[in-house]
Amino acid sequence: MRPSSLNALRLSVAVLFVGIVAFWIYFHAAQKRTVVVDVTTGSLEIELASGLNGKALRGVYVCQRGKRADASPAENAPAEIGCPRSHQLYEREDVLAPRLPAGTKLRVTSLDNALRIDVLSIPKAYADSEIKQMQGGAYVIFGEEAIKSFGTLPLSGAFALGAQFNETDRMSIIDGRFQIRGYTPWGLLVNDTRELRGGTLQAGARLRLVDQTGETADGHLAVMLADAPSTLMRVTGISKHDTSNLAVRYYFTDEVVIRPSFIEAVILDPFFQLLATVLGMIAGYSWLRRLLSL
Repeated sequence: MRPSSLNALRLSVAVLFVGIVAFWIYFHAAQKRTVVVDVTTGSLEIELASGLNGKALRGVYVCQRGKRADASPAENAPAEIGCPRSHQLYEREDVLAPRLPAGTKLRVTSLDNALRIDVLSIPKAYADSEIKQMQGGAYVIFGEEAIKSFGTLPLSGAFALGAQFNETDRMSIIDGRFQIRGYTPWGLLVNDTRELRGGTLQAGARLRLVDQTGETADGHLAVMLADAPSTLMRVTGISKHDTSNLAVRYYFTDEVVIRPSFIEAVILDPFFQLLATVLGMIAGYSWLRRLLSL
């Protein structure tokens, strides 16, 4: 091999090595990605990052404290709704569901012939407002007709999909998939993301998005009842385009944090593949010339 060709090869290898090291530092320090999950589950919890408009819950039973001036309590309501004695139940045709503010904690549960959205807590800033009447209350979508017309419920906030392991009366994740999309070195230059990691989720999983410190991160959910009249939820969750990861836990196991793989990000890079192919051809040609000159 001529000295000029050898120098060009050395320079190419050096540039490639420096580029990979620089990308490794960026990948672990600031690489942004998007986590996407698609699961079938009977339960989820969320702390709202944005308010939930009552118009998104049309035709529901409302279980809340106190009396309302615009409606009368329901009579002969189905026992399955389970409104406590400290609350009043209002017919779905008579009332518009109250708007819930950001910071409200909700628990959504699939029941027999019903979908129940329990209001676990209301932000302290609303302690003196009418919204506080929803504390400990619920929205209930009941009956086959209401379930079939449910549509899609969009939610944003810090969520956990699946039941906790001591909640034997709630159904956890049945099945699902996850995907982590991020940048390869070339994709970072042209703003093109690829799937860096993906896989299936087994029954019994409980998952959440986490930030770099391990705290639950915000994301967006689309909740559907895809197999109505079944109330099992088909939930699609997506993280913000940030440094979030996916945390998964199964029964009697420790939580595992799933991150994108640096090695896969490099291997999947089209420029790296092309450069590796060219360098391999050059090295192969050099080896073949030496072999033929013997």
